[in-house]
Amino acid sequence: ETLQEVTDAQHQWQVSQEFQVLGKALDGKLNYVGGLYYFKEAGYVHDFVPFESLLFVQDQANEVTNTDVAAFIHADYRLNDSFGFTAGGRFTSVKTDFLGGQSDLNNFPFFGPGPDNVLRYFPAIPDSQTWHIFDPTLGVQFHVNDDMMTYLSWGKGFKQGGWTTRLSSIITDPKTARFDPEYSSTYELGVKSEWFQHHLLANAAVYYTDYKGIQLNVQRGISPVYTNAGNAKIKGAELEVQYLVGGGLQLNFTGSYIDAYYTSVSATANFPQYALPDGTTVCPNGPPICGVKGPGSALDAKIPKTPKWKGTFDPEYTIRLPNEAAIRLIPAFTYTSEMFNDSLNTPVLRRPSTRSLDASIHYVAANELYDLALGGTNLTNDRYPTAGSPNYGAGEVGAYFNPPRMC
Repeated sequence: ETLQEVTDAQHQWQVSQEFQVLGKALDGKLNYVGGLYYFKEAGYVHDFVPFESLLFVQDQANEVTNTDVAAFIHADYRLNDSFGFTAGGRFTSVKTDFLGGQSDLNNFPFFGPGPDNVLRYFPAIPDSQTWHIFDPTLGVQFHVNDDMMTYLSWGKGFKQGGWTTRLSSIITDPKTARFDPEYSSTYELGVKSEWFQHHLLANAAVYYTDYKGIQLNVQRGISPVYTNAGNAKIKGAELEVQYLVGGGLQLNFTGSYIDAYYTSVSATANFPQYALPDGTTVCPNGPPICGVKGPGSALDAKIPKTPKWKGTFDPEYTIRLPNEAAIRLIPAFTYTSEMFNDSLNTPVLRRPSTRSLDASIHYVAANELYDLALGGTNLTNDRYPTAGSPNYGAGEVGAYFNPPRMC
């Protein structure tokens, strides 16, 4: 047994069915699709987590069933050569059922009472939640000419709520473990274009997303708790360029910029957070959220997994052979600015700015019948954490790292 060794048993099944009606109307100016959707899944995850041979946590139930029924419609109308319009919507009815079962097998530190010294955190009471959501979308397109189109779109999104399955204290009502749905509203303005007799493709977009009740996994004590961390806004821009130079050379570039920040946070937010050498936790909200009150505000925390800048340059050079096959060289360089891997912004889990180089050489058979490739990834051997979680209650911070140079 290691310091904190985690195993689990999982099972899941699902069934889904969709019916669609597609068609054209108004002399072909209107394209539409509508339909019905049904989805049901059920399963369980039974974790077993020993803490230093003292506390043995096991989920003895943790059973969930999700049932979704939806109706949707989407329509595109081309008014004339210049203008087109899009409208659609989806109505979804969601029902989810849950039975929690997190328990301490040895009832640490009480060792009784209870059958077999088992302390159950969740009551043996099933719980259910239901939502009825309508998500609309609207858009307008302006075709400048046959090679350029600009567009403006708006849409709403929904992610269902549920229950956190890890607790640090006993609850008597399963509703205490609930988290709410996450809602989003997104605006996007963009252009898609081709230039120089289709040798250059250039697409660009800017977007704005307003999140309500953003769902995050937040470590609290020894327990990772899934919760509504707060509200957030994300502003960003994307660029895609492909240039067919000629002579077998094509230049490709994609880039993105993201400005993501919290606008409000939960009253129990314990981020950003770090630990003193003795394990005492420090965060802006202070006790009892964490051990010591630190400087700044919880709004200073960075939303995890959101680098401000990212860009990839991946040119291709193709050499045609007499047998109509080809040799293709593809290097790919990616730059990603720094980001945090967890919601607490744990310093040792911060991913610094990274620079990664991949490269491959391909033999492509005539008619692309097959493709033989030889290459390597992360040739710069840039190492960084990709995921992880702090558990100061157990005296550790665990992390996963990206693979080293591989050829």
